[in-house]
Amino acid sequence: MDTSKILLIAVVLTACSVIFQVIGLALPNWIHADVPPSKLYSGLWKACLEVEGRDSTCKDLTNPTDWLKAVRVMSILGLLALLVSSIAVALKQFIMKEQKPILFVAIAAAFAGAVFILISIAVYAAKINDINTGEIFKFHFAFAFCILAMLEGLGGGVLMLIEMMK
Repeated sequence: MDTSKILLIAVVLTACSVIFQVIGLALPNWIHADVPPSKLYSGLWKACLEVEGRDSTCKDLTNPTDWLKAVRVMSILGLLALLVSSIAVALKQFIMKEQKPILFVAIAAAFAGAVFILISIAVYAAKINDINTGEIFKFHFAFAFCILAMLEGLGGGVLMLIEMMK
């Protein structure tokens, strides 16, 4: 039996979405502020300060606000859902080729993961924009990686839907 190229692309997209979400969650680079002579980087778990001529120092965000806790939870749920989708579509493509229900699981998990990540991105952006009255903070690369993870999860879900309708 021949393997579906559409599902193969969906496997790659969902796997990349998991990798991008892990990068986005792990790194303290969701926002960046450059106020000479110092730079501030912050993410979901840590904030780092880099002063010119000194080593950078990072501190854990130990008492996060409720909205930051919600962003963390939604981001982690998005990661877990994308991981389930990635595993399910890989199983469908390579091992359980005749099992249609596994594709339903993969599709649902891909779209759920994208929605969870969308919620986390929207809440974080809204709250940072409320705080950022002087236009000091700019969104940075880890934030962009989470957006990419969401878009790749959506793309993988759409490709799986197309495959299911064949």
